Amino acid sequence: MNIAKLIEKGEDALKKKNFDYAIEILLQAVSFAPNNREARELLRRAELKKFEHSYPSAGLVAVFGLPARLGMFVSGLSRKSNPEPFMMACEKFLTKDPKNRKVNMALGSAAAAGGHLETAIFAYQTAAEHHPNDTAVLKTLGNLLWKNGQIREAHEVYDRAVRLDPHDQDAVKARKNLAAEASLKETGFETARSSRDLVRDKEAAGRLEQETRLYRTDEDLATQRKSLEARAEKEPNVELLQDLAQVCKRMKDWEAAFAAFDRAIQMEPQNHALEFARGDLELEHLEEKHLALLREGKQEEAKTAEADLLGARTKQYRARVKAYPTDLNLRFKLGELLFKQGDVESAIAEFQQTVRDPKFRSESQLRLGRAFKSKGQFELALRQLEQAMEGQSGMSERVKEILYERGDVLERMGRSDEARTEFSRIYEVDIKYRDVGDRIRKLESGGSPSTLSLDD
Repeated sequence: MNIAKLIEKGEDALKKKNFDYAIEILLQAVSFAPNNREARELLRRAELKKFEHSYPSAGLVAVFGLPARLGMFVSGLSRKSNPEPFMMACEKFLTKDPKNRKVNMALGSAAAAGGHLETAIFAYQTAAEHHPNDTAVLKTLGNLLWKNGQIREAHEVYDRAVRLDPHDQDAVKARKNLAAEASLKETGFETARSSRDLVRDKEAAGRLEQETRLYRTDEDLATQRKSLEARAEKEPNVELLQDLAQVCKRMKDWEAAFAAFDRAIQMEPQNHALEFARGDLELEHLEEKHLALLREGKQEEAKTAEADLLGARTKQYRARVKAYPTDLNLRFKLGELLFKQGDVESAIAEFQQTVRDPKFRSESQLRLGRAFKSKGQFELALRQLEQAMEGQSGMSERVKEILYERGDVLERMGRSDEARTEFSRIYEVDIKYRDVGDRIRKLESGGSPSTLSLDD
Protein backbone atom coordinates (compact mmCIF):
# COMPACT_ATOMS: atom_id res chain seq x y z
CA MET A 1 0.00 0.00 0.00
CA ASN A 2 1.43 3.37 -1.07
CA ILE A 3 0.80 5.54 2.01
CA ALA A 4 2.33 8.62 0.39
CA LYS A 5 -0.18 8.30 -2.46
CA LEU A 6 -3.10 8.03 -0.04
CA ILE A 7 -1.89 11.13 1.84
CA GLU A 8 -1.57 12.99 -1.46
CA LYS A 9 -5.14 12.02 -2.43
CA GLY A 10 -6.44 13.02 1.00
CA GLU A 11 -4.69 16.38 0.82
CA ASP A 12 -6.10 17.03 -2.65
CA ALA A 13 -9.64 16.19 -1.47
CA LEU A 14 -9.19 18.49 1.52
CA LYS A 15 -8.13 21.39 -0.74
CA LYS A 16 -11.29 20.82 -2.80
CA LYS A 17 -13.34 20.83 0.42
CA ASN A 18 -14.46 17.27 -0.26
CA PHE A 19 -14.14 16.48 3.43
CA ASP A 20 -15.98 13.14 3.52
CA TYR A 21 -13.79 11.69 0.77
CA ALA A 22 -10.64 13.07 2.42
CA ILE A 23 -11.64 11.40 5.71
CA GLU A 24 -12.34 8.08 3.96
CA ILE A 25 -8.95 8.08 2.20
CA LEU A 26 -7.00 9.14 5.29
CA LEU A 27 -8.69 6.50 7.47
CA GLN A 28 -7.22 3.96 5.06
CA ALA A 29 -3.80 5.58 5.44
CA VAL A 30 -3.75 5.44 9.25
CA SER A 31 -5.09 1.88 9.15
CA PHE A 32 -2.07 0.74 7.11
CA ALA A 33 0.42 3.06 8.84
CA PRO A 34 -0.64 3.44 12.53
CA ASN A 35 2.35 5.61 13.47
CA ASN A 36 2.23 7.95 10.46
CA ARG A 37 1.73 11.35 12.08
CA GLU A 38 1.33 13.24 8.80
CA ALA A 39 -1.69 11.12 7.79
CA ARG A 40 -3.28 11.43 11.22
CA GLU A 41 -2.80 15.21 11.37
CA LEU A 42 -4.36 15.56 7.93
CA LEU A 43 -7.26 13.31 8.96
CA ARG A 44 -7.96 15.42 12.05
CA ARG A 45 -7.76 18.63 10.01
CA ALA A 46 -10.33 17.25 7.54
CA GLU A 47 -12.67 16.31 10.40
CA LEU A 48 -12.39 19.73 12.03
CA LYS A 49 -12.90 21.48 8.70
CA LYS A 50 -16.01 19.38 8.09
CA PHE A 51 -17.52 20.67 11.33
CA GLU A 52 -16.03 24.17 11.16
CA HIS A 53 -19.39 25.88 10.65
CA SER A 54 -21.68 23.53 12.55
CA TYR A 55 -20.13 21.28 15.19
CA PRO A 56 -22.39 18.32 16.08
CA SER A 57 -24.33 18.48 19.33
CA ALA A 58 -23.80 15.97 22.12
CA GLY A 59 -27.10 14.35 21.19
CA LEU A 60 -26.12 13.83 17.55
CA VAL A 61 -22.72 12.48 18.57
CA ALA A 62 -24.40 10.04 20.95
CA VAL A 63 -26.70 8.76 18.20
CA PHE A 64 -24.37 8.66 15.20
CA GLY A 65 -21.31 7.73 17.22
CA LEU A 66 -22.95 4.70 18.80
CA PRO A 67 -21.71 2.16 16.19
CA ALA A 68 -18.15 3.48 16.63
CA ARG A 69 -18.50 3.28 20.43
CA LEU A 70 -19.64 -0.31 20.12
CA GLY A 71 -16.63 -0.98 17.88
CA MET A 72 -14.38 0.56 20.54
CA PHE A 73 -15.98 -1.63 23.18
CA VAL A 74 -15.55 -4.86 21.19
CA SER A 75 -12.00 -4.18 19.99
CA GLY A 76 -11.11 -2.82 23.42
CA LEU A 77 -11.50 -6.29 24.90
CA SER A 78 -8.16 -7.25 23.35
CA ARG A 79 -6.47 -3.86 23.05
CA LYS A 80 -3.60 -4.85 25.35
CA SER A 81 -2.44 -7.60 23.00
CA ASN A 82 -3.72 -6.08 19.75
CA PRO A 83 -4.22 -2.28 20.08
CA GLU A 84 -4.48 -1.37 16.37
CA PRO A 85 -8.18 -2.38 15.90
CA PHE A 86 -9.07 -0.35 18.98
CA MET A 87 -7.13 2.63 17.56
CA MET A 88 -9.18 2.41 14.35
CA ALA A 89 -12.41 2.22 16.33
CA CYS A 90 -11.35 5.39 18.14
CA GLU A 91 -10.59 7.09 14.83
CA LYS A 92 -14.03 6.18 13.47
CA PHE A 93 -15.66 7.77 16.50
CA LEU A 94 -13.49 10.89 16.09
CA THR A 95 -14.91 11.39 12.59
CA LYS A 96 -18.14 12.32 14.42
CA ASP A 97 -16.55 14.25 17.30
CA PRO A 98 -12.85 15.06 16.63
CA LYS A 99 -12.45 17.17 19.79
CA ASN A 100 -13.62 14.44 22.15
CA ARG A 101 -11.31 14.34 25.17
CA LYS A 102 -11.91 10.78 26.33
CA VAL A 103 -11.66 9.20 22.89
CA ASN A 104 -8.48 11.10 21.99
CA MET A 105 -7.00 9.94 25.30
CA ALA A 106 -8.12 6.36 24.63
CA LEU A 107 -6.48 6.54 21.20
CA GLY A 108 -3.27 7.84 22.78
CA SER A 109 -3.27 5.11 25.43
CA ALA A 110 -3.74 2.34 22.86
CA ALA A 111 -1.10 3.84 20.56
CA ALA A 112 1.43 3.95 23.40
CA ALA A 113 0.61 0.34 24.28
CA GLY A 114 1.34 -0.64 20.66
CA GLY A 115 4.60 1.32 20.55
CA HIS A 116 3.18 3.99 18.20
CA LEU A 117 4.64 6.90 20.16
CA GLU A 118 4.15 9.59 17.49
CA THR A 119 0.45 8.77 17.29
CA ALA A 120 0.16 8.70 21.09
CA ILE A 121 1.77 12.15 21.34
CA PHE A 122 -0.47 13.55 18.60
CA ALA A 123 -3.62 12.16 20.25
CA TYR A 124 -2.78 13.79 23.58
CA GLN A 125 -1.75 17.03 21.87
CA THR A 126 -5.20 17.09 20.23
CA ALA A 127 -6.87 16.53 23.61
CA ALA A 128 -4.72 19.27 25.19
CA GLU A 129 -5.50 21.72 22.37
CA HIS A 130 -9.25 21.43 22.86
CA HIS A 131 -9.16 20.95 26.64
CA PRO A 132 -6.28 23.26 27.66
CA ASN A 133 -7.10 23.26 31.40
CA ASP A 134 -6.99 19.48 31.84
CA THR A 135 -3.89 18.72 33.91
CA ALA A 136 -4.30 14.93 33.53
CA VAL A 137 -3.99 15.29 29.74
CA LEU A 138 -1.02 17.63 30.08
CA LYS A 139 0.89 15.35 32.46
CA THR A 140 0.47 12.31 30.23
CA LEU A 141 1.48 14.35 27.18
CA GLY A 142 4.53 15.64 29.03
CA ASN A 143 5.53 12.11 29.99
CA LEU A 144 5.20 10.88 26.39
CA LEU A 145 7.30 13.77 25.08
CA TRP A 146 9.89 12.98 27.76
CA LYS A 147 10.02 9.34 26.65
CA ASN A 148 10.44 10.51 23.07
CA GLY A 149 13.45 12.65 24.00
CA GLN A 150 11.61 15.96 23.43
CA ILE A 151 12.84 17.43 26.69
CA ARG A 152 12.14 21.12 26.10
CA GLU A 153 8.62 20.40 24.80
CA ALA A 154 7.95 18.13 27.79
CA HIS A 155 9.16 20.84 30.18
CA GLU A 156 6.83 23.41 28.59
CA VAL A 157 3.85 21.05 28.95
CA TYR A 158 4.59 20.28 32.60
CA ASP A 159 5.08 24.00 33.21
CA ARG A 160 1.54 24.59 31.94
CA ALA A 161 0.27 21.85 34.26
CA VAL A 162 1.98 23.44 37.27
CA ARG A 163 0.57 26.87 36.43
CA LEU A 164 -2.92 25.32 36.33
CA ASP A 165 -2.43 23.43 39.61
CA PRO A 166 0.59 24.57 41.68
CA HIS A 167 -0.24 21.88 44.28
CA ASP A 168 0.26 18.98 41.86
CA GLN A 169 3.47 17.48 43.23
CA ASP A 170 3.92 15.02 40.34
CA ALA A 171 3.94 17.91 37.87
CA VAL A 172 6.22 20.03 40.09
CA LYS A 173 8.77 17.19 40.40
CA ALA A 174 8.65 16.42 36.69
CA ARG A 175 9.19 20.06 35.74
CA LYS A 176 12.20 20.25 38.04
CA ASN A 177 13.76 17.06 36.67
CA LEU A 178 13.12 18.09 33.07
CA ALA A 179 14.78 21.46 33.69
CA ALA A 180 17.86 19.63 34.99
CA GLU A 181 17.87 17.23 32.05
CA ALA A 182 17.48 20.10 29.57
CA SER A 183 20.46 21.81 31.18
CA LEU A 184 22.53 18.63 30.82
CA LYS A 185 21.62 18.28 27.14
CA GLU A 186 22.50 21.89 26.38
CA THR A 187 25.69 22.31 28.45
CA GLY A 188 27.07 18.78 28.56
CA PHE A 189 27.72 18.90 32.29
CA GLU A 190 25.72 19.00 35.52
CA THR A 191 24.87 22.36 37.01
CA ALA A 192 23.40 20.91 40.20
CA ARG A 193 25.06 21.31 43.58
CA SER A 194 26.90 17.99 43.44
CA SER A 195 27.09 14.66 41.65
CA ARG A 196 24.99 13.24 44.49
CA ASP A 197 22.19 15.67 43.53
CA LEU A 198 22.34 14.42 39.96
CA VAL A 199 22.00 10.80 41.05
CA ARG A 200 19.08 11.74 43.31
CA ASP A 201 17.39 13.67 40.48
CA LYS A 202 17.82 10.76 38.08
CA GLU A 203 16.39 8.36 40.65
CA ALA A 204 13.43 10.71 41.17
CA ALA A 205 12.90 10.97 37.43
CA GLY A 206 12.97 7.19 37.18
CA ARG A 207 10.40 6.82 39.96
CA LEU A 208 8.15 9.43 38.37
CA GLU A 209 8.35 7.72 34.99
CA GLN A 210 7.54 4.41 36.67
CA GLU A 211 4.63 5.85 38.63
CA THR A 212 3.07 7.87 35.82
CA ARG A 213 3.79 5.73 32.78
CA LEU A 214 0.82 5.60 30.46
CA TYR A 215 0.17 1.91 30.23
CA ARG A 216 0.25 -0.73 32.98
CA THR A 217 -0.76 -4.35 33.27
CA ASP A 218 -3.33 -5.26 35.93
CA GLU A 219 -0.52 -6.97 37.85
CA ASP A 220 1.58 -3.77 37.82
CA LEU A 221 -1.30 -1.77 39.23
CA ALA A 222 -2.13 -4.35 41.91
CA THR A 223 1.52 -4.43 43.04
CA GLN A 224 1.75 -0.64 43.16
CA ARG A 225 -1.55 -0.38 45.05
CA LYS A 226 -0.40 -2.89 47.66
CA SER A 227 2.83 -0.95 48.16
CA LEU A 228 1.05 2.39 48.49
CA GLU A 229 -1.53 0.99 50.91
CA ALA A 230 1.23 -0.43 53.12
CA ARG A 231 3.11 2.88 53.14
CA ALA A 232 -0.10 4.81 53.82
CA GLU A 233 -0.78 2.66 56.90
CA LYS A 234 2.68 3.31 58.34
CA GLU A 235 3.27 6.97 57.46
CA PRO A 236 0.24 8.47 55.72
CA ASN A 237 0.67 11.79 53.92
CA VAL A 238 -1.40 13.73 51.42
CA GLU A 239 0.84 13.08 48.42
CA LEU A 240 0.89 9.33 49.08
CA LEU A 241 -2.90 9.15 49.44
CA GLN A 242 -3.34 11.07 46.18
CA ASP A 243 -1.10 8.54 44.42
CA LEU A 244 -3.15 5.70 45.94
CA ALA A 245 -6.38 7.34 44.72
CA GLN A 246 -5.02 7.56 41.17
CA VAL A 247 -3.99 3.89 41.14
CA CYS A 248 -7.41 2.83 42.47
CA LYS A 249 -9.04 4.94 39.78
CA ARG A 250 -7.03 3.18 37.06
CA MET A 251 -8.17 -0.14 38.52
CA LYS A 252 -11.78 1.18 38.38
CA ASP A 253 -12.12 0.76 42.15
CA TRP A 254 -13.91 4.08 42.53
CA GLU A 255 -14.93 3.59 46.17
CA ALA A 256 -11.31 3.01 47.23
CA ALA A 257 -10.20 6.05 45.21
CA PHE A 258 -12.79 8.27 46.93
CA ALA A 259 -11.82 6.84 50.32
CA ALA A 260 -8.15 7.72 49.72
CA PHE A 261 -9.06 11.28 48.79
CA ASP A 262 -11.32 11.57 51.84
CA ARG A 263 -8.42 10.55 54.11
CA ALA A 264 -6.20 13.16 52.45
CA ILE A 265 -8.85 15.86 52.88
CA GLN A 266 -9.19 14.98 56.57
CA MET A 267 -5.46 15.63 56.92
CA GLU A 268 -5.63 19.00 55.13
CA PRO A 269 -9.26 20.22 55.28
CA GLN A 270 -8.35 23.70 54.01
CA ASN A 271 -6.58 22.40 50.91
CA HIS A 272 -8.88 23.43 48.03
CA ALA A 273 -6.73 21.59 45.48
CA LEU A 274 -7.48 18.28 47.22
CA GLU A 275 -11.19 19.02 47.38
CA PHE A 276 -11.28 19.86 43.68
CA ALA A 277 -9.18 16.82 42.73
CA ARG A 278 -11.80 14.67 44.46
CA GLY A 279 -14.46 16.56 42.54
CA ASP A 280 -12.68 15.80 39.26
CA LEU A 281 -12.64 12.13 40.26
CA GLU A 282 -16.40 12.23 40.83
CA LEU A 283 -16.91 13.76 37.38
CA GLU A 284 -14.74 11.07 35.76
CA HIS A 285 -16.78 8.41 37.53
CA LEU A 286 -20.05 9.89 36.23
CA GLU A 287 -18.61 10.22 32.71
CA GLU A 288 -17.59 6.55 32.83
CA LYS A 289 -21.10 5.58 33.93
CA HIS A 290 -22.64 7.66 31.12
CA LEU A 291 -20.39 6.10 28.48
CA ALA A 292 -21.09 2.59 29.78
CA LEU A 293 -24.84 3.16 29.42
CA LEU A 294 -24.36 4.45 25.88
CA ARG A 295 -22.26 1.39 25.01
CA GLU A 296 -25.04 -0.84 26.32
CA GLY A 297 -27.64 1.03 24.23
CA LYS A 298 -29.59 2.18 27.32
CA GLN A 299 -30.53 5.57 25.89
CA GLU A 300 -33.04 6.68 28.56
CA GLU A 301 -30.74 5.75 31.43
CA ALA A 302 -27.87 7.46 29.59
CA LYS A 303 -29.92 10.68 29.43
CA THR A 304 -30.46 10.52 33.19
CA ALA A 305 -26.74 9.91 33.75
CA GLU A 306 -25.90 12.85 31.47
CA ALA A 307 -28.21 15.09 33.53
CA ASP A 308 -26.52 13.86 36.73
CA LEU A 309 -23.14 14.68 35.20
CA LEU A 310 -24.26 18.21 34.27
CA GLY A 311 -25.57 18.73 37.81
CA ALA A 312 -22.31 17.48 39.33
CA ARG A 313 -20.24 19.74 37.05
CA THR A 314 -22.35 22.73 38.09
CA LYS A 315 -21.92 21.86 41.76
CA GLN A 316 -18.15 21.60 41.31
CA TYR A 317 -17.88 24.95 39.56
CA ARG A 318 -20.07 26.61 42.20
CA ALA A 319 -17.62 25.40 44.84
CA ARG A 320 -14.62 26.62 42.83
CA VAL A 321 -16.13 30.04 42.24
CA LYS A 322 -16.84 30.28 45.98
CA ALA A 323 -13.19 29.45 46.73
CA TYR A 324 -11.80 31.74 44.00
CA PRO A 325 -14.44 34.47 43.45
CA THR A 326 -12.13 36.65 41.32
CA ASP A 327 -11.35 33.89 38.81
CA LEU A 328 -13.51 34.98 35.87
CA ASN A 329 -12.63 31.92 33.82
CA LEU A 330 -14.36 29.77 36.47
CA ARG A 331 -17.32 32.15 36.57
CA PHE A 332 -17.71 32.02 32.78
CA LYS A 333 -17.77 28.20 32.78
CA LEU A 334 -20.24 28.21 35.68
CA GLY A 335 -22.49 30.59 33.74
CA GLU A 336 -22.55 28.25 30.76
CA LEU A 337 -23.39 25.25 32.96
CA LEU A 338 -26.17 27.13 34.77
CA PHE A 339 -27.71 28.18 31.46
CA LYS A 340 -27.66 24.59 30.19
CA GLN A 341 -29.49 23.54 33.35
CA GLY A 342 -32.14 26.21 32.80
CA ASP A 343 -31.08 28.39 35.76
CA VAL A 344 -31.13 31.50 33.58
CA GLU A 345 -31.19 34.09 36.40
CA SER A 346 -28.04 32.65 38.01
CA ALA A 347 -26.33 32.36 34.61
CA ILE A 348 -27.03 36.04 33.91
CA ALA A 349 -25.51 36.98 37.28
CA GLU A 350 -22.26 35.15 36.35
CA PHE A 351 -22.03 36.65 32.85
CA GLN A 352 -22.62 40.12 34.30
CA GLN A 353 -19.42 39.54 36.28
CA THR A 354 -17.33 38.18 33.40
CA VAL A 355 -18.42 40.89 30.97
CA ARG A 356 -16.14 43.30 32.84
CA ASP A 357 -13.02 41.46 31.62
CA PRO A 358 -12.03 42.39 28.02
CA LYS A 359 -11.00 38.75 27.46
CA PHE A 360 -14.55 37.53 28.13
CA ARG A 361 -16.53 40.64 27.15
CA SER A 362 -17.81 39.72 23.70
CA GLU A 363 -18.52 36.08 24.58
CA SER A 364 -20.30 37.16 27.78
CA GLN A 365 -22.44 39.70 25.93
CA LEU A 366 -23.39 37.02 23.39
CA ARG A 367 -24.46 34.70 26.20
CA LEU A 368 -26.30 37.49 28.00
CA GLY A 369 -28.16 38.12 24.76
CA ARG A 370 -29.21 34.47 24.62
CA ALA A 371 -30.19 34.45 28.28
CA PHE A 372 -32.37 37.56 28.00
CA LYS A 373 -33.91 36.14 24.81
CA SER A 374 -34.86 32.94 26.66
CA LYS A 375 -36.68 35.12 29.24
CA GLY A 376 -38.54 36.99 26.49
CA GLN A 377 -36.69 40.23 27.31
CA PHE A 378 -35.92 40.99 23.69
CA GLU A 379 -34.86 44.65 24.04
CA LEU A 380 -32.25 43.71 26.63
CA ALA A 381 -31.13 40.80 24.47
CA LEU A 382 -30.74 43.02 21.41
CA ARG A 383 -28.74 45.59 23.38
CA GLN A 384 -26.28 42.94 24.58
CA LEU A 385 -25.88 41.51 21.08
CA GLU A 386 -25.24 44.96 19.63
CA GLN A 387 -22.52 45.50 22.25
CA ALA A 388 -21.07 42.07 21.47
CA MET A 389 -20.49 43.26 17.88
CA GLU A 390 -18.31 46.17 19.03
CA GLY A 391 -14.69 45.64 18.04
CA GLN A 392 -15.52 42.69 15.78
CA SER A 393 -14.38 42.72 12.16
CA GLY A 394 -14.76 40.53 9.10
CA MET A 395 -17.05 37.50 9.18
CA SER A 396 -15.55 35.27 11.86
CA GLU A 397 -17.47 32.43 13.47
CA ARG A 398 -18.24 34.67 16.43
CA VAL A 399 -19.60 37.42 14.18
CA LYS A 400 -21.85 34.89 12.41
CA GLU A 401 -23.06 33.64 15.78
CA ILE A 402 -23.91 37.16 16.95
CA LEU A 403 -25.66 38.02 13.68
CA TYR A 404 -27.69 34.82 13.86
CA GLU A 405 -28.80 35.59 17.43
CA ARG A 406 -29.70 39.17 16.42
CA GLY A 407 -31.75 37.87 13.51
CA ASP A 408 -33.54 35.43 15.80
CA VAL A 409 -34.36 38.12 18.38
CA LEU A 410 -35.57 40.56 15.72
CA GLU A 411 -37.79 37.85 14.22
CA ARG A 412 -39.31 37.16 17.64
CA MET A 413 -39.95 40.90 18.03
CA GLY A 414 -41.88 40.89 14.76
CA ARG A 415 -39.23 42.98 12.95
CA SER A 416 -39.08 40.61 9.98
CA ASP A 417 -37.27 42.88 7.49
CA GLU A 418 -34.44 43.59 9.94
CA ALA A 419 -34.23 39.90 10.84
CA ARG A 420 -33.95 38.93 7.18
CA THR A 421 -31.14 41.48 6.75
CA GLU A 422 -29.12 39.89 9.60
CA PHE A 423 -29.61 36.36 8.27
CA SER A 424 -28.76 37.53 4.74
CA ARG A 425 -25.42 38.96 5.89
CA ILE A 426 -24.44 35.44 6.99
CA TYR A 427 -25.96 33.81 3.90
CA GLU A 428 -23.83 35.98 1.59
CA VAL A 429 -20.60 34.50 2.95
CA ASP A 430 -21.69 31.09 4.30
CA ILE A 431 -24.73 29.55 2.65
CA LYS A 432 -24.52 26.42 4.85
CA TYR A 433 -24.41 28.18 8.22
CA ARG A 434 -26.99 26.52 10.46
CA ASP A 435 -30.48 27.05 8.99
CA VAL A 436 -30.08 30.62 7.63
CA GLY A 437 -31.37 29.64 4.19
CA ASP A 438 -34.59 28.22 5.68
CA ARG A 439 -34.96 31.23 8.00
CA ILE A 440 -34.69 33.67 5.07
CA ARG A 441 -37.21 31.72 2.98
CA LYS A 442 -39.64 31.56 5.90
CA LEU A 443 -39.38 35.31 6.48
CA GLU A 444 -39.86 36.02 2.79
CA SER A 445 -43.02 33.88 2.80
CA GLY A 446 -44.36 35.60 5.92
CA GLY A 447 -43.83 32.65 8.31
CA SER A 448 -44.18 33.03 12.08
CA PRO A 449 -41.19 33.22 14.45
CA SER A 450 -39.66 30.04 15.83
CA THR A 451 -40.87 28.60 19.10
CA LEU A 452 -38.87 30.02 21.98
CA SER A 453 -36.39 27.54 23.44
CA LEU A 454 -33.45 27.59 25.84
CA ASP A 455 -31.53 25.51 23.31
CA ASP A 456 -31.75 28.16 20.56
